[in-house]
Amino acid sequence: MLFTAKTIDLTDHQPIAHGTVRSVYEFPDQPDLLIKVFTRSEQRVSHRFWKRLVWKLFPGAQYRSTLKEIECELRVSLKLGAELELSPLSRMLGVVQTTRGAGVVVERIAGLDGGLAPKLHQVCSDGEIEKTVLDALNVFVRRMFDLQIVARDVKRSNIVYGTRGDNPAFFLIDGYGERNLIPLRSLSRRLNDRSLNRQFAVIAERTGLRWDAQQHLFLDP
Repeated sequence: MLFTAKTIDLTDHQPIAHGTVRSVYEFPDQPDLLIKVFTRSEQRVSHRFWKRLVWKLFPGAQYRSTLKEIECELRVSLKLGAELELSPLSRMLGVVQTTRGAGVVVERIAGLDGGLAPKLHQVCSDGEIEKTVLDALNVFVRRMFDLQIVARDVKRSNIVYGTRGDNPAFFLIDGYGERNLIPLRSLSRRLNDRSLNRQFAVIAERTGLRWDAQQHLFLDP
């Protein structure tokens, strides 16, 4: 059985990616899944004094971003219902215990070659992007707006180009969920649209594309 109370042994596994709070591991014997394991507090490195202080005074704060991600992904899944496959977010499938600490099971987005899906900056450099890829990117953008996904950190390294089902698509694998105490963007479509517009405009600038804020589209340079 996949989800049990048994601890998952990651002793002989090395992370395939690192973050400030979590490290990503392949899920043993589950090729379609990954585990984002929380880095132990004493191993974490942050250049922000206030963040180190919060972690020390309020240990539970280390999980806040992940809890908000889970909440956001769950809301999107409920909105989509039977069309869940259309979600622009990688799925989050629950908490597990591992030999390296607590972790969250997430969907592994595979690239067209079967390996890990490449990031946006790897498939779009200096504005050079295939039309089919640009079309897929704009489908992703439309779903982000239509589903009113609150994303706090949409950037090139958090968007990947891979597969789920039959068609290639873009997915946001990190940096979403409302973190403000007063969830203004969750309550206001106008504020959330403005935030998404701003973040996509930054991506356009850094990839060499153009961003149309009125139509919510990436355009060739």
